[in-house]
Amino acid sequence: MRIPFVKMHGLGNDFIIFDNIDNPTIHDTKFINKISDRRLGIGCDQVLIIKNTNMPKYFKMKIYNSDGSESGACGNGARCVADYLMKKNKLNSLTINSISNDLLCTKISNLVTVNMGMPMFDWKEIPLSKEQNTKNVKLDEFEAFCLSMGNPHAVIFISNIEELENMDIKSIGPRLEKHSIFPKYANIEFVSVLEDKSLRMRVWERGVGITSACGSGACATLVAASVLDKSAKENKIVLDGGDLFIKWLDN
Repeated sequence: MRIPFVKMHGLGNDFIIFDNIDNPTIHDTKFINKISDRRLGIGCDQVLIIKNTNMPKYFKMKIYNSDGSESGACGNGARCVADYLMKKNKLNSLTINSISNDLLCTKISNLVTVNMGMPMFDWKEIPLSKEQNTKNVKLDEFEAFCLSMGNPHAVIFISNIEELENMDIKSIGPRLEKHSIFPKYANIEFVSVLEDKSLRMRVWERGVGITSACGSGACATLVAASVLDKSAKENKIVLDGGDLFIKWLDN
């Protein structure tokens, strides 16, 4: 059996996209694990499945991490799916529904923007395992600002940029991702403020590992930095794969 797919990436954050509108496929965790493997399969950070809603300019997207777990948000993935659907359907705007919320996507010139919705700060919404101050959550030797962008995030600020660049995220990331405070695990962002006031971010993605970029993580980083007076509400996030430009609207 041959299954058509599209391979795309946003700043190196890469995806296998299945268009289930035209070519319905059967998938399960074993299939996602196999196709996501970079040695034995095609290789990707996430598998994205587009589903039809029979509504104009409104589509559904299922998001699966490379370990087979389902995710509620993926900013770079939404940008890629939006770009694919806009070209296919000759659109400049559309809405993508995920299990967390509706994502309004627009294209101006060759840039695709996604409105990721409202950040959530309540400990139950993130979720955390117990009530506490979500702006200052103790994660072993670190302190994190925790929030949800449709998926759980823990943003850790590192004062020294050299320390950030030299961090062994391969060993730290999985330990913090599955910390007991996160019943559904979490994405972990490590962040420093640069001299030009932009934000340098490295990320360990839940269910994936180190990735070169993370859209929802960049949003979480901007929100946390803004609340803590480390950044304006609009800023550049410098990632391993390139730059994302994030704006937190007043509404």
